[in-house]
Amino acid sequence: MQDMPKECRAMMETMPQACMDAMQQMMQGGMMHGGMAAPQGGESAPADADVADFTKAYVDAMEEMHGPMMEGVMAEDPDVAFIRGMIPHHQGAVDMAKIVQRYGDDPQTREWASQIIEAQEREIAEMQAWLDRNAGQQPAGLVETGGTVYSANEGDNSISAIELGTGSVETVQIGVSPHNVDRTPDGRLLLAVGSAASDHAHGSDDQGHADAGNGLLVVLDPQQLSQPVGTVEVGAHPAHVVADRSGRAYVSLSGGNEIAVVDLAAASVIEHITTGAYPHGLRLNPDESELYVANVEDGSVSVIDTQELTEVARIPVGAAPVQVGFTPSGDQVYVSLRDENRVAVIDTASREVTNRIDVGPNPIQMFATPDGAYVYVANQGTEAEPNDTVSVIEIESGNVIETITTGSGAHGVSASADGAFVFVTNIADDSVSIIDVASQEVLKTVPVGDRPNGIVYAGSNQ
Repeated sequence: MQDMPKECRAMMETMPQACMDAMQQMMQGGMMHGGMAAPQGGESAPADADVADFTKAYVDAMEEMHGPMMEGVMAEDPDVAFIRGMIPHHQGAVDMAKIVQRYGDDPQTREWASQIIEAQEREIAEMQAWLDRNAGQQPAGLVETGGTVYSANEGDNSISAIELGTGSVETVQIGVSPHNVDRTPDGRLLLAVGSAASDHAHGSDDQGHADAGNGLLVVLDPQQLSQPVGTVEVGAHPAHVVADRSGRAYVSLSGGNEIAVVDLAAASVIEHITTGAYPHGLRLNPDESELYVANVEDGSVSVIDTQELTEVARIPVGAAPVQVGFTPSGDQVYVSLRDENRVAVIDTASREVTNRIDVGPNPIQMFATPDGAYVYVANQGTEAEPNDTVSVIEIESGNVIETITTGSGAHGVSASADGAFVFVTNIADDSVSIIDVASQEVLKTVPVGDRPNGIVYAGSNQ
């Protein structure tokens, strides 16, 4: 140990003896293939087939942690060495906690795991920011796709901006409790809607977003999020917002059973359109001629003519529709049925439901990939029992082909413009999961503000 840098010696001297013994054993005995340390006393090593999957996962997590830790503590500055050693240490703890969430059954260990993930991921972000300031180390990019992902954090009145190219996260207060966020098609403005926060499920008189009263549409400059461009009073219980290419924004008002149409240039409401009961999620079709709106309390979807600004059809779909999502062709609309644990599929030509697909518990938002291959459905679960999965529907077959584990309380969904990545807000653990579409696996989980709901991707330089 005398040959080690003094910073490493200091760290080793404070290490518990049991950890020292284990580390020395691994260094002396080496690691056998598959990541398992060689057994003592001449015992034969178990074959890989005899090792449980969770054990292999734990060992892999430990191996991925140890190398970067040892490399990190070799820094010449003691503070930098500590931080560079602790970041992989914390990431190892996060990885192990996720393993017990996947394989474990005991509620207490799963709860501890959730607490560890939340605390360690937040500290990783803080330590990485310290390195940026004090060691000139830029964080690694999250994914190859550039651009920014924005989450609406209803629990702490904030918006988080995740820069995919650098991995940096900026969270700013915006003066309302935003439930949803969208960007204008030209990328010049970011729009957020909200009022008083609520921790309950969507779509009933005692489980809505806010107390009665006027909610706000907040208009933001993506380059200066902390300085809102303006606000527009829109009506009671604003839920979602979408913007079109003509400079209009459409805001669903759950408390008024209507859509507010906003002229963004004039910063004023120019029309109200009646819908079904408790309108929530809404999306424009690809040519922006129609707006589909999910009406939670009467089990329907309203079809709005965007030229006439009037409802032209109301389609029965099932129990508690929360959000809608178009395929890129515009031929189909997917509708999450929260209280049925299913997704309804509407044929837009006939305006009839042609299929219902079983997904996970309490689906909320969904989003189709730009290539028209998949629809990703976030299964939030309930407040008492949050779910942590995303169902992947193959559009061609109409079947769920994968269920991906994300963070707790999967809620909002968006996708990158190239379709390579999908982004999911996790309302119960204050994070955003980044899913690689090619592998159908979560690549990264990024801490954001409190109770993230809506989410939107904006391309580079937008």
